[in-house]
Amino acid sequence: MPLRRDFFKRSLFLFLLLSFSSSVLSIEKYFDRNQLPQLSQEILDESQFSYSKEVVDRILIIPVQTQRVLGLRIAEKKWLLDDAYRPLVIDKDNYLIDGHHRLDGLTELKIEKVRVLRVSATIEEVIEAFEEHRDFTPTYEPEKE
Repeated sequence: MPLRRDFFKRSLFLFLLLSFSSSVLSIEKYFDRNQLPQLSQEILDESQFSYSKEVVDRILIIPVQTQRVLGLRIAEKKWLLDDAYRPLVIDKDNYLIDGHHRLDGLTELKIEKVRVLRVSATIEEVIEAFEEHRDFTPTYEPEKE
């Protein structure tokens, strides 16, 4: 009987561990906005990386920056309301590479399903490969709510 109970406990533990999403088990990462490339589908098409077009649950996307560009979120909001926004760009582990302002707006508008381009690489590999697509627009740090 103790052997069966031990097996059950281990099986349950393994099941629970595997049931958690990658976002729950993910490592927190942070980058300044000027470290991250500003990418589009056209830029990805001309790169060595493959990607897939997907629709994912917004809650699974992991933001990696807190800095924002003044006024950009307001401009993005109209496109979000019209469902005309550019897909967010995420890495293979759901880390957000490009689209933090859009993600803010999607969250504010409670839009649950999000269009993304999932690059088949890590965020670090993408940052290194697309260094020429960095943006040095001045940023600010929003106040915490």
